[in-house]
Amino acid sequence: MLLPTDILHPMPRVVPLRNIEHELGKLRQEAMAGIPVASGTGKVAESATAASLRACTLTLVVLCDRNEDPTDMTELLAEIVESHPARIILIAQHDPKAEAWVETRISSYTVTRGATPRFVGEEVAFYPRGERYDSLPSAVLALRVSGLPLVLYWRGQPDLDDSLFRALVPECDGILFDSQHFTARAQQINSTLARLRRNFPKVSFGDVNWQRIRPWREFVAQFFDDPANMQYLDTIARVQLDFSIGLNGNQSAPILFMAWFAGALGWRVVRGSYERQGMRRMARFERLEPKGRAPREIQFDIQVREQQDCLPGEITGVRIETQDDLPEAVFQAARAVGGFVDIKELTLNRFSERCLVLNVPHESAVLTSELDAPRHDRNYHRALDVIEALVAPMT
Repeated sequence: MLLPTDILHPMPRVVPLRNIEHELGKLRQEAMAGIPVASGTGKVAESATAASLRACTLTLVVLCDRNEDPTDMTELLAEIVESHPARIILIAQHDPKAEAWVETRISSYTVTRGATPRFVGEEVAFYPRGERYDSLPSAVLALRVSGLPLVLYWRGQPDLDDSLFRALVPECDGILFDSQHFTARAQQINSTLARLRRNFPKVSFGDVNWQRIRPWREFVAQFFDDPANMQYLDTIARVQLDFSIGLNGNQSAPILFMAWFAGALGWRVVRGSYERQGMRRMARFERLEPKGRAPREIQFDIQVREQQDCLPGEITGVRIETQDDLPEAVFQAARAVGGFVDIKELTLNRFSERCLVLNVPHESAVLTSELDAPRHDRNYHRALDVIEALVAPMT
């Protein structure tokens, strides 16, 4: 893993679990004394000045994805701690059938840019095996920095019955998921998260995938920035959403988009309308009409449309069609090669085409944004409520 040349990350050293705090103190002393350390690039850094310890802002606990080693996170974490100095606790996936054991490794992050190097991060990585995994909750909570936010970032498929997760949830200030990595049915997991959010109202929940679809939400919102197009919001009849399945992609992003769209317009789920056919997803919503008029139904379809240079599960297009006494209108945004989106708009008054840049936020930008201001995103929570209604059993 290559790091920027101005960030030093010594090779992790194995330490006894009971000596973690003592060994972390030694790392800080070495940095403060300007002792040369091996960087993440494999080079030895020459430090002529003492490194100053920057105030820690939070404890970040990262549960790694399946087949993901904590060392895979180095570059991402370096970008985070540069602006958010933190104690980071990494937890590797474990084999419950292995012999009981837990290996602990520590390292640090120092920024050498500027006149005075800055010690900006402590890193503790746990490699649990067998039954020793059950001892991690006490170890993790003992290592949290007192009085500062505790944020949990689960990168893989969440097991909401996991002993560590259940122990940390009530202690956390914020919990982040990445539904792009979900391997089970994304709608079922998001439905469970909706209930979890109600059980822990003081915890801020978020999804990295929610930020990945932000450009697509903005494209659609821009269609109706023109006051002349506002009337078409009440006559939407069909919405088609395309995504690329790629390798191991899932429908999380399009499902989140569908839920956002319906929630933002106040549509109500038609109970029992949600269907799955292979990779396709279909649902119907209804918009409440004035008293005396029947509700208007809207058909929403999610289907695969592969596109070059796309990430697995990435949205590749959205098409909105209207139907009413007015002539039909069509609003369309389609992914193009090279990170662009072709925008088309056909209404009673005009036809327009344009090409825009697709600026998908980098993962580090999304995470630092969430860490800047942990908040309860009403739009995201409203979308979770829609997903929960989609998969609710018929009574």
